[in-house]
Amino acid sequence: MRAAILETVKTSGGFEQEFDRLIINELKKQGHEPVLYLPEHSSLPVDFGIPVEYMQGGEIVDYEGAGKVKKLWLSIQREQRRVRWFDSAYEKAVNGEVDVIFLTTATYRYLRSLRKSKLKDSPVPVVFIFLGVNPQEKPKFLAQARACLPYKNIKLKITSLRNDFVNDQVPNVEIIPPPVLLPDGIEADSHLIYKEPVRIGFFGHYRKGEKDVEGIIRAFVQTNMGSKAEFVVQAAPTDAEDAEDMQRIMDTYSRETNVTFIKGKLFGKSWYDALQHVDILFLPYSNPRYLYNWSAVYFNALALYKPVLVTSVLNPEILAQYTIGAEVNLQDMDVLSVQLRDFLMSYKENIPMYENNLCKVNSDFSTAVFLKQILK
Repeated sequence: MRAAILETVKTSGGFEQEFDRLIINELKKQGHEPVLYLPEHSSLPVDFGIPVEYMQGGEIVDYEGAGKVKKLWLSIQREQRRVRWFDSAYEKAVNGEVDVIFLTTATYRYLRSLRKSKLKDSPVPVVFIFLGVNPQEKPKFLAQARACLPYKNIKLKITSLRNDFVNDQVPNVEIIPPPVLLPDGIEADSHLIYKEPVRIGFFGHYRKGEKDVEGIIRAFVQTNMGSKAEFVVQAAPTDAEDAEDMQRIMDTYSRETNVTFIKGKLFGKSWYDALQHVDILFLPYSNPRYLYNWSAVYFNALALYKPVLVTSVLNPEILAQYTIGAEVNLQDMDVLSVQLRDFLMSYKENIPMYENNLCKVNSDFSTAVFLKQILK
């Protein structure tokens, strides 16, 4: 089967491209023939090693560095071009050049563009993959999904750990589980080994006032684990004020031998190497959107067979079904300190349980299972 991935977004962050690569590699593994559809005169910062064909209608619209007014204009331009790219993909489908078309990180706006294009009447399945739909987006999404009901080859797949659409009666919408995200070229070891110090990794950008990084570090220090555990913190401030505050925090804890800082931003292989070189991942995400959108870093951790420490709003369905770590309380740092100590004190004896459950997760959320769901 010849399967086209129609990519209309170009980012330096890389998630969209990593998600495309995951699907492309699994298609090849299962004997299919993937091809990349790109807007004309466009390129991506990665090479998937598959044929590339170009859609007429103009190049990819890039928002990077655009102000508020310019961004509004660019969004209008992007939608206009998206209609033309969809028309171009339709011609390829009509000519029998492809058996299925995937749009891998879609939003409800894609469906608005679709209905203005010829692609809505595609003779082959067109699969839109959405990375979760939150309550604020849901009314707009539902309006567009229902408007697409007459188009029988348009398939809408929401990757989510929960189903908020049970009572909405939208037969063209299907909820499917997201896949674990093992980056290209990275090897994962499913066998967990206990060694001291047990390294807890705390990664991400630092924004003053957004996460109580200092409180979290202090909670770890108060566990008094000494040489038995180490806290690895990424120091990646986003602006000058954040950099000054992050430097203050690093100076405050410079004498703590079991607190280590990784300075600067991490990209590509260096990011995944950092994840691999810790034993446990600390994911202190508190934004309620993670009740609806799955976390890429969480699913990186699962693919790398890393136990996790997470908040109650970070994809709680995982810990509810699989014992792969523990939930932590970020509202009270004294409580957090006790939780960290209890987790570390029982970590060695719980390793077989974590390993067994991480294996189950990787089986249940494998890329093979995911491809089966999006092809269904």
